[in-house]
Amino acid sequence: MPSTNELSYEQEVCNILKETKIHQKLEEFKGRTKATGLEHAFNVCSDGMVTEIIEGGEKQIDFTKINKECNNKIDIGIHSHPHSNPYPSTMDFSADINVSPRVAACIYGARDDSTTCYNFSDEFRNKYKPLLDDAINKVNEIVIKYNNTNDPKEKLKLSEAYKMERNRFTYLTNIIKHIIIKDIYPDITSIRDYSIKASQNPKFGNFGDVWVKDCGKI
Repeated sequence: MPSTNELSYEQEVCNILKETKIHQKLEEFKGRTKATGLEHAFNVCSDGMVTEIIEGGEKQIDFTKINKECNNKIDIGIHSHPHSNPYPSTMDFSADINVSPRVAACIYGARDDSTTCYNFSDEFRNKYKPLLDDAINKVNEIVIKYNNTNDPKEKLKLSEAYKMERNRFTYLTNIIKHIIIKDIYPDITSIRDYSIKASQNPKFGNFGDVWVKDCGKI
């Protein structure tokens, strides 16, 4: 079950987003999302700094730049859904296990002008993040070796190893996604089912491995 801190974050995250420095950035971020129809994002770093706002595409965004601004120590990561509700997608869940925001990950939905925040239990993150880290590190190691050799036989060998490790990472990611979404919707059978349920009947509360908080209009 979630720790005392996690329960506190679940209860307080909406108020944290109303703090002046964060809320001012949030208002600018909302305006950019509505004006462009593109995803935007910013972080609240663990040292209290609020990063710049970055822009992505209609359905995706690369957080690398703002995560580096925080030295990968993040309290709150927030991004927008320009054309859908603010409920987390399965891709959002898997991305935020890797990023590990201390307080929460949050999503602003421009369609409803509302915000949802969520995070995982310490137990869940401590169990699965090391496995994900190990899998992606092995993929990256193979890429580095591939780029540093000119031997055709070695390149072929590394190419096959890359496919195997990449498939392992994808398989592990999919398992984790299914565990999370089954926590929220126990009767779910597929990721497609989750997308439909999350759109039609978004559920909020503490589900054990994950909590999801409706902050409404902030």
